[in-house]
Amino acid sequence: MTQFPDERAAEMRELFFESAQELLQSLNEEALKLEKRPADAELVRSIRRIVHTLKGDAAACSFRELSNAAHELEDALALESASSHGSLAEVAFTAADTFGAMLAAYRRKGKLPSSAPLAKMIRELTQQPKGKKRSKKSAKAAVVPVAWTEYEKLAIQNAVSAGKNVYHLTAAIDPHCVMPIAARQLVLNALAPLAEVLGARPEAGSPASTQRLELLVASDKSSDQLSARCRIPTVISSVVVELVKAAEPNARKAVPAELAGHATASPASPHQTLPESGDEHSAIGRASHPVLAENILRVDAERIDSVLNLVGELIIGRSMLQQAFTEFARHVPKDALRGRFSDAMAFQSRVLSDLQRSVMKIRMVPVEQLFRRFPRMVRDVAKQCGKDVGLMMSGQDTDLDKGLLDVVAEPLTHLVRNAVSHGIESAEERVRNGKPARGTIHLTSYHHGNQVIVEVTDDGVGIDVQKVKAKALEKGLVTSEEVDRLGEAEILALVFRPGFSTADEITEISGRGVGLDVVQTVLHRLKGSVEIETRVGQRTTFRLKLPLTLAIIKALLFRVEQRLYAVALNAVAEIARARESDVHQVHNHEVLQLRDRVLPLVRLGRAPGRGAQAGSEKIFVLVISMGERKLGMIVDSLEGEEELVIKALDDQTVATDLISGASILGDGRVVLIVNLPAIVDRHGKVRPEQGEGIVSGILLSHADRKSLREGTAEVRL
Repeated sequence: MTQFPDERAAEMRELFFESAQELLQSLNEEALKLEKRPADAELVRSIRRIVHTLKGDAAACSFRELSNAAHELEDALALESASSHGSLAEVAFTAADTFGAMLAAYRRKGKLPSSAPLAKMIRELTQQPKGKKRSKKSAKAAVVPVAWTEYEKLAIQNAVSAGKNVYHLTAAIDPHCVMPIAARQLVLNALAPLAEVLGARPEAGSPASTQRLELLVASDKSSDQLSARCRIPTVISSVVVELVKAAEPNARKAVPAELAGHATASPASPHQTLPESGDEHSAIGRASHPVLAENILRVDAERIDSVLNLVGELIIGRSMLQQAFTEFARHVPKDALRGRFSDAMAFQSRVLSDLQRSVMKIRMVPVEQLFRRFPRMVRDVAKQCGKDVGLMMSGQDTDLDKGLLDVVAEPLTHLVRNAVSHGIESAEERVRNGKPARGTIHLTSYHHGNQVIVEVTDDGVGIDVQKVKAKALEKGLVTSEEVDRLGEAEILALVFRPGFSTADEITEISGRGVGLDVVQTVLHRLKGSVEIETRVGQRTTFRLKLPLTLAIIKALLFRVEQRLYAVALNAVAEIARARESDVHQVHNHEVLQLRDRVLPLVRLGRAPGRGAQAGSEKIFVLVISMGERKLGMIVDSLEGEEELVIKALDDQTVATDLISGASILGDGRVVLIVNLPAIVDRHGKVRPEQGEGIVSGILLSHADRKSLREGTAEVRL
């Protein structure tokens, strides 16, 4: 027996989970707008369209609890009393949270959360105000034209292209009709010879009201002919036929093929609108079900990772070929084939570089995907803190590696929440200090060299350096002797220590000392950094610096005790030459006087013995820049620059956090990639003993080298 149906169902559910997250995000965005513009009829219709689409897709995937909850909300939104209800935005927020929790439960196959709070809010939404009865006129006004699905709008386009007229036919069922449920089929039978029915509301088997029937039909007959055909005595009391204006061709979008077979599975609401062309809030617009352009494919990220891994292997192969050619040119410098080999390799190198850039771009996604979640978050946290806070965003089109985007979401969330709870003052305090009552958080991203910068800035109280110093001493994070030697940037960096918090009281949001240490840990793992700029009473900026990608880096190669290491080239500010006699001891740490500043040093190898000869020995110092901090690394010799493909190393291969990965050179040599953030952190915590280097003694076994050379280690993405 074939397993295709089960595999197909699993594929459908994965597609649903992906599209449902987009729908919930759109629901949050529309609810935020509705909160600012209450009773906006267009926003209410947009929310209803989103809920309708979620309901239909959930029903197609057999998620009945979610489909039923969405159906109840959709029906409530069709009522006039609900559309003008003051708490409608709050209902939409609660619905988004409830639906999100249900999706999470479906995904992990766990227990579904209770939807009772949402159901209670929906009941309150549909209740009429006391003392007011709904007149026939108001009931009639509450009836809103239907909004057809993407598939039905596509059918409209096809019918218009074929030269047919498309009509919206509304048939009112006679109140005295003895079989109102059969009226639908009688009208369809009557229209069959004259028109093609593209859509019908309510659909067969729908629990919706049967007092009126709405049809979308394509025909070359006139509206009078269709109207006369539908007037069935004792069944249909009145008929209205309107010509439908088709959407503009450039608004036409393709529908995901995976959902096409389930288009009729969702019972549609009879109270929706069909947007006209050019309507910025139309169902074809961004508030509708996310659709794909005809030239866009859905590709699993693992497949792209596999291609990127193969590109990395090709880069290693290019290095090997270059090494072989260099050997060949040295042995036969005048051979006639040398020029042809050189041209062929140059061509291959250009094509491979283009291929690498193309694959990298495939993995790139705009940070807008991450930024979209924050308006709702800022609104909720500000409301919980009793503050008035607005969010401004820029640079949403900045591209970032998809793997990085997913990982950086958590630290960015911590920073935004802290900006609201810690950074922004209360409205009363802001007014006393001559500031606007409404606080503002700026979320910005941009490219800088081969890095992506993400900044979180608030116009709040700033960070008091003296208060940070006092808290650090109180918690025993530093001694009084150490804190006196620290500069302002180093004192501010103490806020990233585990357990540190300047909050005066503990709340649900802040004050537990958990959060900022996570930010630094994640950034270090991503080979990035975070720095702080602050001005007391005015603003604070957290600046996250991220690499464009983690798979392939430009690196500087060097040797320590005859072993080959590498560091990311963008972290090296400069390379200095000095002698051992220029290195001095200050508070048991080695330092170097570099021009007009004292540079702290970290020695990767063993220190030389004492004596005049040792003092005259020349050394290389790599000046490393990590945010505001600079640190000099003493190395034995330099090997040059190289483009490296990062290979992951497990804990059994290298049991230290000072090495973040390894790579293979063209001649088969293994190079270890130094984890600079870990070394900087180790330098600040550990006092190196005389004669020992910080990474001295790290070795790879023969089996490890062979595994890396054969490419069995996975690329770290």
